[in-house]
Amino acid sequence: MTANLNSKQSLRMRRALLLSSLVLGVISLFWGAYFVSNGNWTMFPINLISVIVAIGVTWITLRGHIRTASIIMFCYVYAVLCVFCVLLDVPTLEAPRSNHNYFLVIALFAWLVFKGDKPWLRHGMTLAGLLGFILFSSTTWGLHTAYALGNDVRVAGTWIHNIIATGLLWTLLWVMQANLSERSVMESDLRKAIRENQLVLYYQPQTGDDGRIVGAEALLRWQHPIKGMVSPADFIPLAEQTGLIMPVGHWVLGTACAQLMAWEKNPATAHLSLAVNVSALQFKQTDYVSQVISVLDRSNINPALLTLELTESMLVNDVNDIISKMNALKAKGVRLSLDDFGTGYSSLNYLKKLPLDQLKIDQSFVRDMLNDTHDVTIVRTVIELAHGMKLHVIAEGVETEEHRQFLADLGCHSFQGYLLSRPVPIADFEVVVLPHNAKVDAAAKTARSALRIAKL
Repeated sequence: MTANLNSKQSLRMRRALLLSSLVLGVISLFWGAYFVSNGNWTMFPINLISVIVAIGVTWITLRGHIRTASIIMFCYVYAVLCVFCVLLDVPTLEAPRSNHNYFLVIALFAWLVFKGDKPWLRHGMTLAGLLGFILFSSTTWGLHTAYALGNDVRVAGTWIHNIIATGLLWTLLWVMQANLSERSVMESDLRKAIRENQLVLYYQPQTGDDGRIVGAEALLRWQHPIKGMVSPADFIPLAEQTGLIMPVGHWVLGTACAQLMAWEKNPATAHLSLAVNVSALQFKQTDYVSQVISVLDRSNINPALLTLELTESMLVNDVNDIISKMNALKAKGVRLSLDDFGTGYSSLNYLKKLPLDQLKIDQSFVRDMLNDTHDVTIVRTVIELAHGMKLHVIAEGVETEEHRQFLADLGCHSFQGYLLSRPVPIADFEVVVLPHNAKVDAAAKTARSALRIAKL
């Protein structure tokens, strides 16, 4: 149950980046026109590059690469501000320096955009912006060259830049306030959702090596009474940050085991297993193993039908404790899977010590593997690694028959994805499973009959 930047915050940051690109482009065009009209072609390339960067950041943002676009925007604007403050915006008695105020804007920009990112990135870039502001606001230092703008331009420019910088600061503060207000409301709603049973599980089928559906991954959904279905990308990060992931995760485990109990009563579904995602915070609880064992004992299900999906991010800290808990769960009969394998930073030295049953290939590699040779190499390596370690391997994000066949050719015959079914409520899940398995069984029976005839 993990997610990256939540979708609404991502949308706001996307808009902030697009606005920043627009402002950069307009200011660059304005100054470029000014320099050209005054015959100063030396400074024009900087403005041309700025326009190109603004267009590039816009394109990258529209493609969804917000982090990359943010880093490019911050670094470029920071460098340009330093050049302007040193060479062009040299303060005089008639016109103070004004470009340095943009350092405050990019400092707040970094604080917002890199929230939840690596500390050195968020704090480092924010600190760099603040230090730039302190340096150029506290001194009159600058190089008095032929490039320095005259007072006739800088007096008006001071007003223009201060107004633009203030407007950008206001916009970013509005984004910050919107984030805080929404977080507060959603946290309150999420607490209420836990109490009032608004959370539900959806199920996405998983096939085994013989092509039959052998189980599913249980995926958390929130049916809000007013907002409708709330995206996991919106509420799961909040649950992680507030600690609500603990009761939510416990509810998911209990509900999954209850579903396994229900399946056990029907011969057509008794073989089905369930995979449940486990948060790093959950797994760090000192009594997590006893919690799982308690739920298993109460439900009296076959522990081998329950798979706990762990993520590589868990392996960053206190690996020995994690391995100890995994061994205890394994001893109980629970299956363990390493989810989204290849996207984290786990050491192969740790991997060989983990009592795993399964590796799960992340959908980001599967999605583009038909067109990206690097993804093909990664997928092939994971499959070979899993086979070499006697681990079952399953791929997620399989959307087309071409994906499935390509994986099969590489040696991976288990998968989940839209090719089989989207995540669906339990009633729809059973409608998917029974006809699919009946079709696979019929095909297998026909193949066996054909083989017997061929041998006669």
